[in-house]
Amino acid sequence: MPAWTMLELDSFNSLHQEPSAKNQAMRLEPNLTETELSGSAVTRTARILLRRAADEGGLKLTATGNLSRSVVAEMVEVIEWPGFDKDELFEFHKVINEPDFFARAFVRVLLQGTKLVRVQRDKLVPTRLWQTGCCSRSATGPCRPFCFTSPSGT
Repeated sequence: MPAWTMLELDSFNSLHQEPSAKNQAMRLEPNLTETELSGSAVTRTARILLRRAADEGGLKLTATGNLSRSVVAEMVEVIEWPGFDKDELFEFHKVINEPDFFARAFVRVLLQGTKLVRVQRDKLVPTRLWQTGCCSRSATGPCRPFCFTSPSGT
């Protein structure tokens, strides 16, 4: 089921308008504290994905461009997302593919849209923007929410 079908009409309409002070349907805020960032499911999931991609030299993709089932299976085990119930997901799907796992798919679209990851041959890899801009304490802009001190997270 597409995610937008679960929205109320006002929320659906908000997504069709440009973000503004009045319409805050979705916005990346670059000036959040580390405490605020650590409370965000999107930030936690993005950091997990970025760390894994950096540590492993990229995340394996299928021929159709989705993350491989093995990568998705590992992500299902480690991701905490509001309202996400792993057991419920397996009630509907015997094997979980990336499009079936909304939290994972959403974060990937976000990271590709902010140019922090890209497809390189058969892998999803962190971009130079993330590697150079996000691995410093002074990172700003779209990198800021996904920062930590080194690509390995140490």
